[in-house]
Amino acid sequence: MPVEHKITDPAEGKRLLRDAAKALGLPRDVWGSRDKLGFPSPVPTWLNGPLAAWADDQIRTALTDAPVAWRPLLQGGLKRGGRFDRSRTQALMAAAWFSHQTVRAAA
Repeated sequence: MPVEHKITDPAEGKRLLRDAAKALGLPRDVWGSRDKLGFPSPVPTWLNGPLAAWADDQIRTALTDAPVAWRPLLQGGLKRGGRFDRSRTQALMAAAWFSHQTVRAAA
């Protein structure tokens, strides 16, 4: 990405999109607005709600044989996080990867 498109001021997020909107001639109230929010993924809500028991089971299963270095990541996934917390998702992905590697090693 060219240097002129890199963000130098954290308050100036989405610089490339704003520059493109300006170049297209969109009004300032569109590209200059700072009140936009990103679209949060529903996955953390699912993993803390209807899929919580399944997620806990997957993580606990991986914990039984996981190397010591993996345990903090996996244990962190057993705690319920907020709407934007990705700890549970990361722990679940690590558990799935570890379980897959264990199965492949046994084959």
